[in-house]
Amino acid sequence: MVDTIRLDISKSQAILLYLPCEKKDIVPTTDVFLKYWRGGNVEYDLFVNDFINEAVKQLYNLLTRAMNNELQLNKEFVDKGVGYYHNIYLHELFTTDNRDIYDPAEKIIVWSTPTEVGIETYIYNIDGEIYLEISPFYKWDSDYPDDEDEYQTFEEYINQHQMIDLIHIRRDVAVQWQKILHELIEIAHSNERYWIEKNK
Repeated sequence: MVDTIRLDISKSQAILLYLPCEKKDIVPTTDVFLKYWRGGNVEYDLFVNDFINEAVKQLYNLLTRAMNNELQLNKEFVDKGVGYYHNIYLHELFTTDNRDIYDPAEKIIVWSTPTEVGIETYIYNIDGEIYLEISPFYKWDSDYPDDEDEYQTFEEYINQHQMIDLIHIRRDVAVQWQKILHELIEIAHSNERYWIEKNK
């Protein structure tokens, strides 16, 4: 990767956006990676090799809504995290194909990784504060591991389910993120307009 954009949370936590080019050269279809960095060398994949437009706009839009306290999490989801209940929803959807069941993450999911990674990211409000939840999801509804020892039934998995992290996003941090994300969106679209005009 050529350039890295940091969305700092604290001295030991950040969302890292890895660019394959310099920031000034991005376009909406530039493929990027996003990782959650937590102390030392611990990193979790949050967004894998897809368009920057998808990654940045989704976070920007949901962050803005959270800053306006529009993403209040249902109280029953607070203790275990929405990822726990979203896993139950996805498993039921896959096994029953029942499209009428309630999706607890429908309006708050920021990113979802490919099955082999198995991580989803959500943003929501609890009592007027902003939280980013990073949570694993069950991988084996539609796939089977190469290593049989990795396999778990859904019941085994959900009984052991734990969030990777629940991160309180202070308002000053959210404002800083908004500025960085807005700048990235503007650069990408400005470059796109430039290339469209140039190729006319």
